[in-house]
Amino acid sequence: MICSMVSDIVYYVYIGIILLISIGLHEYAHAYTSHQLGDPTPKLQGRLTPNPLKHLDIVWFFLIFLIGFGRGKPVQINPSYYKKPLRDELITSLAGPGMNLLLAIIGMLLMMSYARITDISLETLLHQSFDLVTLFWFMFITINLSLAAFNLLPIFPLDGYRLVKIVWKEGAQRMERNAMIISIVLLVLILWPGSGIIGKYISTVSDVLYRRLFTLLSLIFY
Repeated sequence: MICSMVSDIVYYVYIGIILLISIGLHEYAHAYTSHQLGDPTPKLQGRLTPNPLKHLDIVWFFLIFLIGFGRGKPVQINPSYYKKPLRDELITSLAGPGMNLLLAIIGMLLMMSYARITDISLETLLHQSFDLVTLFWFMFITINLSLAAFNLLPIFPLDGYRLVKIVWKEGAQRMERNAMIISIVLLVLILWPGSGIIGKYISTVSDVLYRRLFTLLSLIFY
């Protein structure tokens, strides 16, 4: 019973730390990219910093633990400052998921480096027999891959929606007009018991990415 309680505490502490870092750097990537493309808005609003606390929405953060879904404080941008608004808005949007993918790669490198130093075998990692250190990095990797996969969905207001603005302008405008309805439907699909559509997509994509990264990086370390 005590071991189970300790395991639960460790799990939720890890979740909190990882999400604070990952969501914060996701939003910082948006802010930094937009700033580099000529938009002063993120800097003026104090968002041009990797400090995760500046990107924290405290209510949505705690909702992650209560309902299993949350978010950071979205970075506001002004595409009118961009030289090529559609292209640069897409680049800014993709910077967030790109950051999560980069963090996942860094996490995999650190997990495998630690495993090699402590003589943890590849087979042990493959069967997910983790100690507290490798467990943290496994969770760090999978959470970041999940954040990347989720945010790349071509649905307003997620980052992937900006691609729709380029390839299907009318569809994007329709999404914007029905933003409230789309947000509610998306939330229902995520939270409704037995739905599993969004969850299955995220788990499938993140699992494929994890296995590809694991296979590639294991060639370096083993």
